[in-house]
Amino acid sequence: MKHSTGIPGRSRARGGLRGCLSSIALCGLAALVVGCPPGRPDEIEQIPFAPMPIRDAISVVNQNNSGLQMTLKSKGGFARCQFTDPDGKKRKFDVDADLIVLCPRNMRLNMSVLGKSYFAFGSNQERYWVEQPDARALTWGRHDRDIQPLARELIIRPELIVQALGISLLPEDLADANGPVQRLTDDYQQLIFVDHSGQAGGGQAGGRISKEFWLDRYSPQLIGRIVFRDPMGQIAMDAKLGNYKPIIPGGPLIPHRFEIDWPATEGHMLFTTRGWKMLPQVTEEHPAFQFPLDRGARFDHIVDLDVELDHMRNPPDANEEIRRQLEEEQWRLETGQPAYSDGDAYNEDTYDKDPANDP
Repeated sequence: MKHSTGIPGRSRARGGLRGCLSSIALCGLAALVVGCPPGRPDEIEQIPFAPMPIRDAISVVNQNNSGLQMTLKSKGGFARCQFTDPDGKKRKFDVDADLIVLCPRNMRLNMSVLGKSYFAFGSNQERYWVEQPDARALTWGRHDRDIQPLARELIIRPELIVQALGISLLPEDLADANGPVQRLTDDYQQLIFVDHSGQAGGGQAGGRISKEFWLDRYSPQLIGRIVFRDPMGQIAMDAKLGNYKPIIPGGPLIPHRFEIDWPATEGHMLFTTRGWKMLPQVTEEHPAFQFPLDRGARFDHIVDLDVELDHMRNPPDANEEIRRQLEEEQWRLETGQPAYSDGDAYNEDTYDKDPANDP
């Protein structure tokens, strides 16, 4: 059971024996007049709401989140992060975090210190990516691929961050074989979605839990936790949401605190924001949501995650590797992309210069 936290910083015992006797005397006097006083705030037990039918639970979330289906931008964002490199080296840092998001997939999270960008995580309708300006590196992948990365194969899954904010609309088709099913605990009503696409356990037939939305059984009865699992059932990302406030007076509620863990890669991020700005005029064509190569950015190191995954799970023979390289070269010629070398410059986009992005 949850309890209210009382009043921070207020002493519960003050004045020694005299204060204690005075309190007893006052309590006795109050009992003679109006009965015993209520307990302290931290002694008042909160009773969880009764569980709802699945359809009603989804409706509660979607009625709130329907007012958030536009471009939103964080104001005064801050992130405390820990990332673990593939060689096991841990990096910890505190950064300014600038997040702009448009459900269901468009997102850019820029992490900077004194205006200098160190990481930028992005996603649009077709692709997701991670930019590292200092290393002049880009890692990217495509949505809706047959091969999904396992939890340990990517430090952060940018394409999941939008859903991890808890502002997306939940699927309402209860007849869909992919769920949800329901599980109840003392504190949460969990909606569990099952994937029957055949990617369970390395490709064998059967279903697997793909994602879990935990609805808080206490006010405001919105999403308190979201868990994503990879095709092997490992937790890819675990997000805890809190500090719900109206985005504008009388408007829908939105979290202002996000604690996200990537257990398989030992990653962690605590993201908080002072507020949110609604930008209905900003569409998915905004530069923030453009794939870096499409907007002319240049990198020394580019990793196509889908190609890497294909190679890892289906090692190509020599002829197939030559064919892949020829196809890549043809793609560069058709799209006007140069062959990247150490001499290429990194060109940042015009995102930070757009008036729509002012705090």
